[in-house]
Parts: sequence; structure tokens; C-alpha cells
Amino acid sequence: MSNKILTLLAAGCLSAAAAGVYAQTAPTGASGDELQEIIVTTTRRAESVQSVPLSITALSGDDLANTGATQTRDLVSLAPNLSEQGSFGRLGPSFFIRGIGTTQFNPNANSKVGVYLDEVYLNSPAVQGSQLFDIDRVEIARGPQGYLFGQNTTGGLVRVITNRPKVGGGFTADSEVTAGSYGQLDPQLEVGFETGPNSAARLSFLDQNRDGIQRNTFLGTRDGRTDVYAWRAQWLWKPLTDADLLLAVHGSRDRSDLVPYKQVGLINPATGGPCPAPAPGSGCMDPFGYADSADFHQGEWHFPHQHAWVDSLGVSATLNWHLAAATLTSVTAFERNTSRILEDTDASPNDVLNGSYYGRPRQISQELRLTSPEQRLRWIGGLYYFHEDLDSSVAFAAPGFGPSVFTGTSGMLEGLGQLSSMKTDSYAGFGNVEFALTKQLELSLGLRYTHEVKEVLYRAFIDDVGSFAPTTFIAGSLISGNALVQTINFARDKDWNNVSGHASISYAVTDGVLAYLSFARGFNSGNYNGGAFFDQSEATLVNPEILKSYELGLKTELGGHLRFNIDSYWYDFKDMQVFILASGAGGSPIQQLSNAASARLYGSELELAWKPLHSFTAQLGAGYTHSRFANFNSALGGDLTGKTLPSAPKFNLNALLKYEVSWSRGITAFEINDKYQSKQFFSVNNDPLLTQPGYAITDARIAFTTLDERASVTLWGRNIANKGYLVGAYDLKAFGWDQWVVGDPRTWGVSVQYRIR
Repeated sequence: MSNKILTLLAAGCLSAAAAGVYAQTAPTGASGDELQEIIVTTTRRAESVQSVPLSITALSGDDLANTGATQTRDLVSLAPNLSEQGSFGRLGPSFFIRGIGTTQFNPNANSKVGVYLDEVYLNSPAVQGSQLFDIDRVEIARGPQGYLFGQNTTGGLVRVITNRPKVGGGFTADSEVTAGSYGQLDPQLEVGFETGPNSAARLSFLDQNRDGIQRNTFLGTRDGRTDVYAWRAQWLWKPLTDADLLLAVHGSRDRSDLVPYKQVGLINPATGGPCPAPAPGSGCMDPFGYADSADFHQGEWHFPHQHAWVDSLGVSATLNWHLAAATLTSVTAFERNTSRILEDTDASPNDVLNGSYYGRPRQISQELRLTSPEQRLRWIGGLYYFHEDLDSSVAFAAPGFGPSVFTGTSGMLEGLGQLSSMKTDSYAGFGNVEFALTKQLELSLGLRYTHEVKEVLYRAFIDDVGSFAPTTFIAGSLISGNALVQTINFARDKDWNNVSGHASISYAVTDGVLAYLSFARGFNSGNYNGGAFFDQSEATLVNPEILKSYELGLKTELGGHLRFNIDSYWYDFKDMQVFILASGAGGSPIQQLSNAASARLYGSELELAWKPLHSFTAQLGAGYTHSRFANFNSALGGDLTGKTLPSAPKFNLNALLKYEVSWSRGITAFEINDKYQSKQFFSVNNDPLLTQPGYAITDARIAFTTLDERASVTLWGRNIANKGYLVGAYDLKAFGWDQWVVGDPRTWGVSVQYRIR
């Protein structure tokens, strides 16, 4: 860690030394009297977010900096109807938009919300919780996507757009150091410079470090540490006035701890029967006599520093060539990562059950598209190819249950393990046409044809784990080489053809007021059950899910001081992919992935921004979602018809107030933002023990910025009420406990930033 910090600080010193030669006068003063216009490219064209007939939340880089957002999970507090669930924190969060997402946690999970870095789709969940640094903006689009973007998704997309190099922009540097509670120390540096008369480069670095937020009273350690180093390098070349080439490389090394789970014991210590009111601190215990404490950030875990590690690397080349009749764009990309997660699954001081998750995806993608110039009839056409090779494994060592727990006959301490691989090839052709019938009325039609092939090889075993220590990471040959019996041998390949699309009609009622009506059809790729262990029947390759969406919206902006957007939607699901973790008939937890018959959702979003004064800004976002399984009978979960979908809170609210005070030396800004979310189920059967009641999280910041905007100092606090809350919960009742995943406690700190222009 110290070497990385010294590298960043040294680079910062070099930047400061160069200031006398390269620095240019920065614009003075604060933001203007009107709301900032945000340009988005959700339709593959640069347009104001207010003129796009889609439900979009657009957040500028300043918005992210002002709220302290440092990773994609932080976006949940800034947009309506966006929620998150996950076992592994930053590594592998599962995003939900309008109640649509996945509760899978295995390495092969495929998100129903597409996550993009610039033009590149990130398929692996291990990198979807990436760090936010040197960001131009973030676009969050609600509803089915795919007719213009990468892979098809049913929930929506989260697209992170980074700051690009600027030809002719001279030398620039932005440096920041954040120090805070739990020993937090996060240096950050971005440098832009010219590499010739027609080229420029930009380098970005971030190092995040924090001590553990969970106190392990069994071993006397602080667990749940953060240790992440991320970087990005970009080079922009403009050989011609009408052509440019952007080469980008990015990577990260994450050696953070997994934030340990809280255990919910289910046994009454007085009777040995079911506990009447299980909860941490209730005295209810697991079968081995352990009862967890009520403190969300304290526990007893039998080995320190459970880990959630990932190494990632990505390379892309983006060419734009402005021809006479259209712009040709080519996006070529390669992404890879390797992730290792080691968990204390029983979340207790006893060595009962430990889990190991391994993922190694390698993806390449190629997109070609032609975009017409701005005219009455606008069009886009393109081709897309995506390939991924995924090798993964999941293993559980269960020494605490004694010999022969799974086979009943071996006399050995046993565990479970699976080795799997999946090859995906996806080919698509897409197009979109927009026609202005009048100056006010516009029609849009987009279509996409996709052919997708998946090949799956899956093997599962019951293993001898008697020689493994609790900290042994079990993968590869440790699974197959210690097998007592093979339980599953599953090989399957399958292909699908799909037509998806989008149609809308929009009407500019008056200047600054846009009404629209849209229909979209999207699908989410087929996948396999990555948690099948006991029987061949558990191994499945499910079909894609199909979603039809109907949306009505109104976007208004009045005088540059008031922005008000509202929309309503209705969803009709077919073959919805549903993941279930529940207790099986054999007395062990079983994982199932299947296609639900149908589901129905409807709801709305409201977003308001108001700037009545130069010094005051108010923002409000509200979301409502009604979701139900319309017809779903599961062999494992029973009749789930009428149940609320997981991670689909009925109500959510996000609000922000900002007030600025100008004085002789600069500007002081006071900001507070709050996120409220109603009750959230984490399981498909709406188990009350696997539920987060409604709660609110409040953050606050005080920032001073010099008049020339070169320097700033910010005091900040997050979750200032120190609210305990869950971001996930899982059914392990067959073992005698449930598992809770907790969110961060209150944190506070100071950030110092210096800019060179």
C-alpha cells in the first residue's frame, strides 16, 4: 500500500512543479444561476437528457464528487427505483432497476442490468462494482435495453463514461487525498497532456485503503478491510479533422476482505426447538451453541480477513470516422478478470462451513455501426459480436458437521464442489430510425436480431476435506483430486434466436416540455445453475427471459430553474429467470435456477431539480414499484404466485439540498442527501427473516472551494445516523441458521483536492 501511495504523491509533486509552465487560468466563480444541462449518449447520439424519450437519470462528474460516490454501489442513493443486493459487497453487486435483477451469487451470474464502461459491456459481476474515478458522467437508463447497446438486458443499464484526453487541452492535473475513519486513506490523481499536435493522453490512478469495519471479538482483529488499486490510461489520436482513434487500457488489483456475515441462529437454547423470534442478539443459537450479538459490526468469526479478491484488465480501441453520409464507429474490446472469494459461511467461531468461489472470465466484443447526420430522418445501423469463455468453481468444506455428512458412508469429513465452464457466442444486427413528422412530433423505431449460442460443461463432487485448513481456498484440482463421488456430470449446448426492439412517439408540447409513449421488448441471456451439487436434476440451462414494457412519460424544464420529469410503466414478463436458495428435502440447502411462468410489474418515477437562487439547489427523486409473480409454482419454493419480487421495494425516495455561501476567499457549500427505501425482500418466498424493513440513510458534506476553483477541502459524513441495515440475506435454515449481509456503518473524513489548469 505504501509504495502505491508514494507513487501517487510523487506524481502529484511533479504535477505541481510543472504548474508554472503549463497552468492556465481557470474560470472563476461558482456554477451559474441555472440548472446544469447534461448531455447523454443513451441513444448513441449526443443529446440533452431532457430531449430523449426514455426514463434516464444522468449524473455529472460533479454530482458524483459532491455526494462522495466512489463506487457503482453508491449510485443506489442517487437515482429512483435503483436498488442493490449482494453477498460479496463491492465484488459482484447485483443491481435492480424497477425490481428487475438477479439474486444469484455464483461466479456465472448474469446481470439483468447491463453495466458499461464507456462503450464496453462488462459481463462479469466481479467488475460491476468498480471504482468511480475521473468520471465525466453516469447514465442510468430504466427499462429493457439492447436494441442499441451491447448485450440485451431486461432491467436497464448503468453506463459509466470516463473523462477523455483533449487534443489542444494542454497540461491538466487533478489530485485528491481523502482521509477518514477506520484508517481510511485514498489518494487519487488524474493527469492530461498533449503527446503531439494531433494527439493527447490521460492517466488516472486511485488507491483505496481502509481498516476493517467489523470487530472480530473471537480473534481480536478488525475484518472487512479495503485495499484496492485501480488505474486507467487513454490515448486519443486525431490524424484527420474528421477521424479520431481512442485507445484505452484499464486495470485493478483488489485485495480487500470480504465483509463478514452476521448469523441468525434458529434454535431455542431452552427447548432445542425452533426459536420464536430469531435475530442477532435474541439468544437464538445455531446447532453448535453459538448465538450472535445484536451489533451489526461485531461478531465472532473463526478465521481473520476472509477475502474478496479480484484482478482485472481491459483494453479497447474506439474509432470514429465522419464520412459524408454517416459516421462510422468501431469498438473493439477485450476484458478479463480473476476473482477469489473465501468466506466463513457459518459466521461463527466454530469451524463448521467455509465457502470458496472462483471465477475466470475472458471476453472479447466487436461493434460496428453507422450513424446518420442530424436531419429529419435520422438512422443508426450496426453489427455486434460478443464472445466469452468462463471457467469457475464453487466449493464448501463442512468439517463441523462430522464425518459422512453428505454420503452417509465415507467416514471422512466432507464437502461439496463444482467445476464448470461456459462458452458464449452472441451475434446481433441492429438498427434505429427516427423521423420528425413535424417540428414537434417524432416517431422512433429500433429493432435488433440476436443469435446466441452457449456451451456448458458442469461437474459436481462430494469431497474429502479432512486435510483442509479453514483458510484453504478450494478450487480446481483440490475439488476433483479429493473427490469421494461425482454427483453431477452435465454437458449441454443450446442456441436461441430473438427479436427485440423499441418504438416510441414523442411530442414537444412547447419549448422545454416533452411527452412520450413507448413500447420495448427485451430479453436476458440464458444461463445455467451454478449452485447444483447433489443430483443431476439440479443442473439446468434455462431459457432467456422475455420482457414487454409499456411506458408513458413527461419531461419539463421551465426557465432553466425547474426541471420536472415523471413517467409510468407496466411490465409483462414471460419465462422470467428466478433463482431460489432454500432448504431441500434431504436436509441441505438447494439452489435452483428456473424460468417462472410469468410476472407483472407496474410503477412510476419522479425526478425534480429546482434552483430558485444562485446559491440554492434542491433535487428529489421518487420511485414506486408494484411487483408480483403472476403464476409461478416451484418444486423447491412451492407456490410463489402473488409473492413480491426480491429487491423490489415498493417505495424509494432520494433527496439532496445544497446551499452555497460566497465570501472573499471562495465558496462554502453545505450539502445533505438522504435515501429512503421501504421494505425489501431478499428471497422469492418473502421470508420475514430475510427482509430489510424500511430505512433511511443520510449523508452530509461541507466543502470550501477557492474562487479560482483550483483547491477545495471537504468535510464529509456518510450514514451519519449510524443506521444498521442489510444489503442481502440468505436461507441456510437446513443448517440451523440464516445469513445476513450488512451495509457500512457511519464513516466520516476529509478530502483535499488541488487542480492544475
